[in-house]
Amino acid sequence: MKTEPKSRVAQFLLWTFAITWICWGTVVIANRFGTLQYGTPLAMILFLIGGNGPPIASYFLLKRWGEIDGFKSFMKKYFQFKTDAKHYAMIFGFLVLHFLIPLAMGASNQTVALYMGLAYIPVNIIGGGLEEIGWRGILQPELEKRIPFVPATIMVALIWAVWHLPLWAIIGTYQSTIGFSMFAVSVFGFSFVLAAIRKVTGSVFLCILFHASTNSFNGVFMLDQDISTILTIILEIGVSIGVIFWWSKRNPKHEFQSNL
Repeated sequence: MKTEPKSRVAQFLLWTFAITWICWGTVVIANRFGTLQYGTPLAMILFLIGGNGPPIASYFLLKRWGEIDGFKSFMKKYFQFKTDAKHYAMIFGFLVLHFLIPLAMGASNQTVALYMGLAYIPVNIIGGGLEEIGWRGILQPELEKRIPFVPATIMVALIWAVWHLPLWAIIGTYQSTIGFSMFAVSVFGFSFVLAAIRKVTGSVFLCILFHASTNSFNGVFMLDQDISTILTIILEIGVSIGVIFWWSKRNPKHEFQSNL
């Protein structure tokens, strides 16, 4: 029997938050007793499992829903490397867009060589990019079956920001050194870009690649959290919606303009 979108969203969120918050919550509580310090082996195992709550939940749910029959079909579903070259160009364009304003305004502090951004990508696929299997692979399209693109993307951004909350309570994480409010706002720009990539290319792998690439080069440039961040968010949202309008004109059957 086919699972309704509302039930699929609820199941995904329940499993994802349970996996992530149990793992990260264990580290948070242990920190209060002086154990499981960030960087120690067991803490990092729990940190990594928690961070991959979305793809882990996706795997088990897709098996339950009968959409995959094992790990091989799961990988085949989400790791389709072969796509149009213009889609990879789109990823590069959005990556440039993300760093354009901060670099132009001098709101960055480059600490390592530029090529290290490329070297970090494989690590950041595991430590961040794989989230996209859940957020853009399941949650975004399931919400779009019930509500228009813009409110669906806003809802994903809100959920995604809240999902990260325990990281601010783990001593030693990058998140514990920055304000949650600015991070939450920046998630909106990121969510619109990733939703646009998913909508236009139909590829979750490209979302994984963009997410990992952005995290990697964030580690290179170390952007300041200031007015440049706000301007970047506004630009990302505007360009993302503009790209989808352009795409929808070339693909009238999707009728995006009437379903904004």
